[in-house]
Amino acid sequence: MAISQELSFPLVDSQKILRNEKECDLDRRELELRRQQDALKDQRIANLEKELDLAKQEIVIKDKIGEIKDMEVVATRRALADMTQVADRAIKLAETAKPKNVWETWGPLGIIAIIIVTIASVL
Repeated sequence: MAISQELSFPLVDSQKILRNEKECDLDRRELELRRQQDALKDQRIANLEKELDLAKQEIVIKDKIGEIKDMEVVATRRALADMTQVADRAIKLAETAKPKNVWETWGPLGIIAIIIVTIASVL
């Protein structure tokens, strides 16, 4: 035998139950939205932290580039200072190792040749 039992509530109680159910549903939706917002905020924070790390790395790289440029300037200055010394040495070597004119080179040999020919003709 089946017992059928109807639940009946007074109208005021039914309205309260319905209102509570709607409020609970709204609270659940709001809670879900807040969870999504928190997840988005967490993602934004993570992205900002990554950006900060990248900015720090960029600063380190720029500092190293600056150091390299400074080293390049110092090396260029040294090279230019050395170039004056090298140029001075090259000029001195060029002046001392100048090729002699023909008379300076062949003159003594010519005199020796004339002496030899004179001696040979006398003998």
